[in-house]
This record gives sequence, C-alpha cells and structure tokens, in this order.
Amino acid sequence: MASSSLSAREVFGRLSDARWLKVLTRSITEPVIKGVRLPGFAPPDMQSHTVGSSGKGTLKEAYNFYTYAKQVCAEYGKPIRLGSEILDFGVSWGRIIRFFLKDVDPQTLHGVDTNAEFLQAARDTGVPGHLHEIAPLGQLPYPEGFFDFIYAYSVFTHLPQHVQDHWLAEIQRVLKPGGMFIATVEPPRFLEFFTQLDAADPKLHPWHAMMARKIQGDSSMGARLQADGFIYIPYGDGVDEVYGDCVMTPAYAREHWGRHFEILDWLDDRTRFWQAIVIARRR
Repeated sequence: MASSSLSAREVFGRLSDARWLKVLTRSITEPVIKGVRLPGFAPPDMQSHTVGSSGKGTLKEAYNFYTYAKQVCAEYGKPIRLGSEILDFGVSWGRIIRFFLKDVDPQTLHGVDTNAEFLQAARDTGVPGHLHEIAPLGQLPYPEGFFDFIYAYSVFTHLPQHVQDHWLAEIQRVLKPGGMFIATVEPPRFLEFFTQLDAADPKLHPWHAMMARKIQGDSSMGARLQADGFIYIPYGDGVDEVYGDCVMTPAYAREHWGRHFEILDWLDDRTRFWQAIVIARRR
C-alpha cells in the first residue's frame, strides 16, 4: 500500500494512547498502516544491546515512560500540544521519540546522541524529527529557550558528575522558562540489587555480572553514597572514563540538579520503572 500524504498525527491523533501502542506494535511487522509509513526498527541485536529488550517488550517499556511524561507535563501546566518543541536527549535508534508522532508533527521533534551508529540506524529506519550527533562534552545545536519539553531516558544513569553538570546547564539553556525536563536516574536501591546477586552465576547477563563484581568488590560504595549522595562506577578501570553507571540520592538531585532547575518531584516506584525519575522545570 502506498503511503498517504497525511501525517501520523492526522491519521492516529484521536486514538487513545493505549490504541496508539497497538498501532506501533503492529508496525513492527506492518510498516504502513492506514496509508501512513511508520518508523522502522533497529536490528534486534542493537535494540537489545541498548535497552535490554527488543520488539514488543521494548515498545511497552517506552510506552510506559511516554504516557507518564505526558501526564506529568499536563499536571504541571505544560501539556504536550501541537507545536510543542520536544527533545529526546539520547535518542539512540529512536525507540521513544516515535510515540510523540500522535501528538505533534515531525517538524517539532528533535533528537541528539553521541553515537553515530545509533543515529544512522534511526535515520535509515525513518525515525521522525531532526536528529543531530553531539560531542560527549559539546553543545546542543539549539538557541536559548527553544524547547517546551526535554526528556532523557537512561542517559544520566551513565554519566559522571562533571558530564552531568555540563549537560544539565545546556539543557537549562535550551529550555523555555517553565519548560519541563524529565530524566531517569539510578536510585540507591541499584546498589542493593547488585549486592544480592551471585556474580559467578553463569546465567547472569554479562552486564549484571560485571556490575555485581564491581559493587561487591568495593565495600565503600554504600558509605560514599550516603556521604556524597552520588557515586560513579566506570565500566573500565579508569576513573576518568565518561561512561559507566552512577547512583544518586533524592537529596543529591534536589541540591545539585536544583542549581539548574526547580525540582518538582522524585519518583522511585520499582513496580512502574526500573529507574527513578526526576521531574524538573526551568525557572
């Protein structure tokens, strides 16, 4: 079936979010629905490598965050509307950004990432929006006060303090006054989870085994987290590495992230999300 000239928003915009999830799930095997060509998907191994799952499972996780983010924006007086400028900070292969096609047109969707391979996969599969590669300590290619809403899913969970501080300042710069910023972080229960694992269990995912060894091998982590509110665990052996896992407390988020934003809430509900969520707003 040939694609129509109508946008996904024009065709599917009246659907409930739950029915929209069904459409996107159907698009895994049927890319053109009601004449609209929907975004494709990265290879399953890339999906699993980046988010731990692929296909229906990875869409459901993205959907949970999408619906929660829209709910929070509406609750704090900044609902997603036609014309809202939205940035996916760490867009990867485009898992989450596609959901907003029901709410806005592609012209107001934007995504940035440091990984050229993931971005190319997004472009090759027709992921919507303006996609840009950024340097690990670069700048966002947008003017001050451009965005209504910025989200970062499983990005600040991996950045050391100085890199977080850099990007928090940049995100503050490009948000409109009153604009919303929602990001996931690893809460203290992250450490508790890995201290309970058997690092030698051959059935463990390699990442789980690696983190269990690192955390169980450094008995000072709990005390440092309690004292500083933040710890960074690099994947390699170098403390100067800029990618690993980090854990923070609610108090740290309110104090340090609060230098850039008004911190509205901290959600830590493991029945809903593996990670905690910081809800912030530009003053």
